[in-house]
Amino acid sequence: MKSLVFGGPHDVRFGEWEEPSILPGQVLIKVAACGICGTDLHVYKGLPAAWPVPGIRGHEFAGTVLASADDVEGFQDGDRVVVQPLVYCGQCRFCRAGQTNLCANMYLIGGEQPGGFAEQVAVPASSLFKVPENLSLKQAALVETLATSVHAFEQNQSGILRSVAVLGAGAQGLFAVQLARLAGAKLIAVSETVPHRLAVAQQLGATNAINAGQEDVVEAILALTDGEGVDLVIEAAGKVATRQGATQLLRPGGTAIFLALGAELTSIDFMSLVPKELHLRGTQCYTDADFSLAIELLANGEIIVDPLITEMSLENGPAAFEALASNPGEMIKVILEP
Repeated sequence: MKSLVFGGPHDVRFGEWEEPSILPGQVLIKVAACGICGTDLHVYKGLPAAWPVPGIRGHEFAGTVLASADDVEGFQDGDRVVVQPLVYCGQCRFCRAGQTNLCANMYLIGGEQPGGFAEQVAVPASSLFKVPENLSLKQAALVETLATSVHAFEQNQSGILRSVAVLGAGAQGLFAVQLARLAGAKLIAVSETVPHRLAVAQQLGATNAINAGQEDVVEAILALTDGEGVDLVIEAAGKVATRQGATQLLRPGGTAIFLALGAELTSIDFMSLVPKELHLRGTQCYTDADFSLAIELLANGEIIVDPLITEMSLENGPAAFEALASNPGEMIKVILEP
């Protein structure tokens, strides 16, 4: 079958791969759409990952059921489904506490196991969610990305949200803008260096767009709050400057949620953090409940995804990765279609 085969940093090739076989408990999926995640891009650029090489990546995907193992119930051929790619053990103390996103034995479909950058993929039936009829499979491919932002908002410890700053306007940042709007925030300030992304952020609900290449972000956002700071910061850029800026933007008792990956060590001013009782939170992926809510938000039209999407064929996947790594231009979320 046709697939994108990852051979290492900056090595992605379109070619043939052995068709998957169905094991007990699994369902064979015909992939309709698979998104390129920021994590995929980080690994493409050289971020270490314990994933097999060569291998098939892609963990943001939706498609239709082709076949099921004899012991699988609840799915029929032709069902439209989206894959929750985190496979957890259900037995460790984190799983038993409902923190399946922190499972000690978790593996990733599209990481340790073959993923959605292929015509077909076999996945556990327990990883499947049915896609509502009013949601296209292309849109459903973004459920995984949205679920990550949904889970991030659950880490908020600032109470009722009046003001939110989103640092970075990639897909995660743009979902955070919309979730802040749904949470009732009156001030939603977004910083980004790409003008197109700032324009999309305003289209999706941002009240203030700040070009980080032209303005001092901290100074500009503090001015919007008369120097007090915001209730919540979503750091979605993964840079040293945005991480440090996140702590500087918070009001006393505010929360900064660090959503983006980034390998650089970052120093934090604890002489500000301690007396202001700031909350700094990491956020790891999502739970099944987050995933289910993300589907509901998309199906109800409460979260908009179409302005984020650039569609490309799977065959053009190598070019898509190279463009995203070097000069993404107006591309925000690339969806590859076999």
